[in-house]
Amino acid sequence: MMKLIAFTIYFVINFLYLIKYGSRQEKIPIFFLALLFLGAHVLFYVFYQSVLKKIKMNGKMISVAIAICGIIYIFLSHIMKDPYSLNIDRWQTAEYSLDYWLHGKYIYSTRNFMGNIPSYLPGQLLLLLGFYLLGNVGYMQAAALMLFGVVSKFVFKSFKTAFLAVFMLVFSLTYLYEAICKSDFISSFILTSAFILYWNKKYSHNYFQKPILLGLIVGILFLTRSVVLVPLILFLGRSFFLATLGEKMKFSLTFLGFVSVLLSSVLLPAESVEYILAYNPLGVQGQANVFVMLFFVLITIFLSFIIKKMKHVFFCSSVIVFLLMLSFIVEQIIINTETNFINITYLTAALPYCIISFCLYSEENEVVKV
Repeated sequence: MMKLIAFTIYFVINFLYLIKYGSRQEKIPIFFLALLFLGAHVLFYVFYQSVLKKIKMNGKMISVAIAICGIIYIFLSHIMKDPYSLNIDRWQTAEYSLDYWLHGKYIYSTRNFMGNIPSYLPGQLLLLLGFYLLGNVGYMQAAALMLFGVVSKFVFKSFKTAFLAVFMLVFSLTYLYEAICKSDFISSFILTSAFILYWNKKYSHNYFQKPILLGLIVGILFLTRSVVLVPLILFLGRSFFLATLGEKMKFSLTFLGFVSVLLSSVLLPAESVEYILAYNPLGVQGQANVFVMLFFVLITIFLSFIIKKMKHVFFCSSVIVFLLMLSFIVEQIIINTETNFINITYLTAALPYCIISFCLYSEENEVVKV
């Protein structure tokens, strides 16, 4: 049942993208596209086990597949020639946010050509910096994909499970759209997923074995997108409670110190505290109202002390993140936002978690064998 729920979340996220953007073209009826899309996913769910059992897979084949997929997605980031005519603004927002950040200017009061203000937190800017210097922020998606593939190859018991995870991400309609738009939204959640998988594999006996390094990594991830707080709490909450006092102190001081430095880099250029309150990223990052956020955070903290297995961490992450983002969309509808402008992008935050959850349950049920 949990495997089915994880796959349903995966399907719904992609299906909504198909409906929203497929309805803008007139060559193929949207009803036909929807039926074809539904049929393809039903066939995948029913037959993927038997297909994978027939495929011979080894480490070299996985590495080659990851490299080819990375090259394809680098190419996709160069497809879009006229983003202005398509009303795609994410690439421009990322570029001028990084430019402002590097030159010590306040980011959050400048609107892009569509009238939207940036929502970038400094952790995401730090991760984007290298790709900005290379000349294309869209490379971030390709890099996240390849890292996801390498970690999957390292972590999963079967090469076939790693292939399944990469396959589901590569052929996700939402990820394809994000790559073409040179958007970085999903990348922060992919990186968080890869980190959790790797850290669990490397330090399964004690997550806080290297508290300073852990504090630095969690500090960066925490300041990418606020919603990554959910999987990080589910993963580390119980272990933090059980860690020694010394481990807690080292982790906490490193985390708080690094977060403070990163936040200072984007907030100090502001004219005043009032200016920060008027123009800040939290209002546009896809959060629902304070009480809804508090409700989901409390549930997350509670579950972090109950769940013990990775499959539960990723399953709960996919469900909670999906419902949290869905609540924000419902809130948009309630306040009479036009349906055409409802940002379903927020739902993609749950994409990597439901993919990994699906793969973990598949592996545990021995539907994917070495």
